[in-house]
Amino acid sequence: MNIPFDTDKFESLMEGEGLALAVANSRHNVRYLSGGYYYHFHENSTRMGTSQYQPFVGLVHNHLDRSFYVHRPDEQGQMDLAKLWFPALRPALRGTLTSAEALARMIRDLGLARTRIGLELPFIPADSYLLLCRELPDVVFVDATPLFNELRAIKTERELALMRDAYSSLAEAIHATFLVGKPGITTRSLERHLQGEMARRGLSFLFALVCAGPGFLRAPSASRWEPGHILHIDAGGSEADYVADICRMACMGEPGSLAQELHAACLEVQDTVRRAIRPGVFCGDIVRHGEEAAGRYEFSQFARFVVHGIGMVPYEPPEFNQDSTRVLEPGMVLSIETDFIHPEVGHVKIEDAVAITASGCEGLGDGGREWTIPSYA
Repeated sequence: MNIPFDTDKFESLMEGEGLALAVANSRHNVRYLSGGYYYHFHENSTRMGTSQYQPFVGLVHNHLDRSFYVHRPDEQGQMDLAKLWFPALRPALRGTLTSAEALARMIRDLGLARTRIGLELPFIPADSYLLLCRELPDVVFVDATPLFNELRAIKTERELALMRDAYSSLAEAIHATFLVGKPGITTRSLERHLQGEMARRGLSFLFALVCAGPGFLRAPSASRWEPGHILHIDAGGSEADYVADICRMACMGEPGSLAQELHAACLEVQDTVRRAIRPGVFCGDIVRHGEEAAGRYEFSQFARFVVHGIGMVPYEPPEFNQDSTRVLEPGMVLSIETDFIHPEVGHVKIEDAVAITASGCEGLGDGGREWTIPSYA
């Protein structure tokens, strides 16, 4: 079996939680545990008829050779092409209840009907969960979401390569979108253009927060980007479900002195934090570095600093707060955000991502951190 994740780490996490079986059903974890597979027909929508598409991946503690995948029969061709590593494949007609019934039968067949089993409680449909509880009354169901989150925390070289590509493509797409700006263009039009730029680079569009100063509305709308006004695009895209999320700044004409100061402060805070990032540093210390750096300006009352882990899920481990004693490790990927939300200028923000290396960190998608000014502004 060519298992695509760290099996030693998985078994240690299972032992720590006292689980006999861990079951995943979220799109990101199905893709992660399978090594990249997800049924293409439902990549953009799971709804179907009166229910929805509901796959399950089951991983047996100390017996990964007994792992299984519950799937729609229609998936067979794509599964054959993907050469899935799961030893057992269990078809179920589309729908949450039929999939849950197949899962319950699989659990009984494995002799696990009186054990402790982890489910993704924030993601499993209520009707599936209720059916499992009825069919398996002697099973203790607990939340396996933290286990799967922790399993994904350290990225492999393959994952890092995907994220480098996704972030570089996103930075290019945002820059290209800024360049089409002309006086009076709406933020909704900019969002639509960004969607096209991302698609041309092979990225799936997730969101775009487009804010034309001096206002603070970030939802794409009929708001217009006028001469002398700043604009930020804080956008998310994904490649194979690995998320890229950055924010860059532009101005319709030369930015004013205060806007330049706010932007320079964003970069200064970001760079201060990035210099502090290396293996062995406490997550709490990174939060303190950022908050202290953002608090030393005359306009610091408008500052906001955030740092979080990112991968297939924004805000996945490591988690950051001032009291966190977790240490940074090579292979973690972090998103770092500094905002100055100023009533006279608008929302000035830079968001970067870094991958932690053996000696420090590597920037992902660092292009376009300086001001972009459309040539015909």
